Amino acid sequence: MSHFRPAILYVDDEETNLKAFQRAFGGDYLVKTVLSAVEALKMLETEDFPLVIADQRMPGMTGIELCERLVALKPQTIRMILTAYSEPQLLLEAINRGHVHDYVVKPWRKAEIQPVIERAFDEYKKKSGRLRELEEKASHAERLEEEVREVYDFEGLIGSSSGLRDVVETVRKAAPTEATILILGETGTGKELVARAIHASSHRRSGPFVPVHCAALAGSILESELFGHEKGAFTGADQARAGRFEAASGGSVFLDEVGEITESIQVKLLRVLQEKEIQRVGGNRTIPVDVRVVAATNKDLKREMTAGRFREDLFFRLNVVPVHVPPLRERMGDIPHLAMFFLQKFNRQLGRQLAFHVDAIHKMDRYDWPGNVRELQNVIERAAILSSGPAIDAEDLNLPSEESLKTESVDLSRLSAPTASVRLSIQKEETAILEDALRKARGNISEAARFLGVARSTLFHRLKKFGLI
Repeated sequence: MSHFRPAILYVDDEETNLKAFQRAFGGDYLVKTVLSAVEALKMLETEDFPLVIADQRMPGMTGIELCERLVALKPQTIRMILTAYSEPQLLLEAINRGHVHDYVVKPWRKAEIQPVIERAFDEYKKKSGRLRELEEKASHAERLEEEVREVYDFEGLIGSSSGLRDVVETVRKAAPTEATILILGETGTGKELVARAIHASSHRRSGPFVPVHCAALAGSILESELFGHEKGAFTGADQARAGRFEAASGGSVFLDEVGEITESIQVKLLRVLQEKEIQRVGGNRTIPVDVRVVAATNKDLKREMTAGRFREDLFFRLNVVPVHVPPLRERMGDIPHLAMFFLQKFNRQLGRQLAFHVDAIHKMDRYDWPGNVRELQNVIERAAILSSGPAIDAEDLNLPSEESLKTESVDLSRLSAPTASVRLSIQKEETAILEDALRKARGNISEAARFLGVARSTLFHRLKKFGLI
């Protein structure tokens, strides 16, 4: 079986020196030789060598000048100089500046140079290990930066929306604290994105963000997932395993759809919130956990409490800072901005430069979005993938026909008399309410929206619908 041999590139303008080096070290290492620094640079463009040994005095480019070039081209490569001349000041200066790692004076003997080469390979291994570690950290930091940038870009888009202004303000105030936060809202409103914004804005931002989708896991599996288990705790538990709370140490745990957890897990979760400690499934050992809990639900937990399905004490522990994320239909003014945000995101991912036709924006603006922001994102992703033109048009969105989107598109004459009568009656009543609110607010839409308890963007769209502005 072959074994790995470290590689050396030896550079010298004298053929006899190259042959001598090859004879001495070709059996121990993979040795390649070239006659000039220019040839060495060309070879190093396509090949990697842990160690480059270069003669100092060569025509065209000296060994030290080659090493200087290698600092940028191959920073992890160990660079060594062989010289027959007394140039201590020049060599020491090159070493001090980091261009050269070591030098050997000619004529060399194998017994003298072999330990120097071995030390060079040891140093290369250390440098390569540190470089891999730094690359992994850089990659993690880049992913984290992208994730945080996406959160803050998203916040920048929604920050001007009256529908989400309260959410953003609450996040800014509560995120730097250690308070437990309960995010309330319909499916698809972006509750996890809000949770990520909370984590990214907190003192725990450098720690892990660990999401757990409680509704996706059965009770016993969820319990083991959250709290871990000891060896032999159940069939198949052939080794101990840490849970998500331990994995999130120093960071945040996001419990999505917390209203779905069983009563036994509710008791354990209460202990985490009160005592900051857990017990693994099948174990008696108490394990402290340093986590911040952010939970979310689309259920009415007060109703669940009344029905006896959710513990009152746990609700009050979770609901320290409630954040209600309104559905997209209550902030229709955000749709064009969100649509552009998602399109830019998918353009980056797909390497495209798509835009929106006006008819596409118009169609999105007239749709109720029952799936909220998640549905909007999915619709745009599909359109970005399937669109064959330079711009996404209304047809690419594959939304219901316009006639089914809004009541004003319905031909009332084709409805039965009672249905048409009821529809018109409702529209007249809503128009009267809107006119009254505008009158009391002296035409100020923001003031009228506060008076009615709705988002300004929602009121703006209703006023436009009925021709009041």
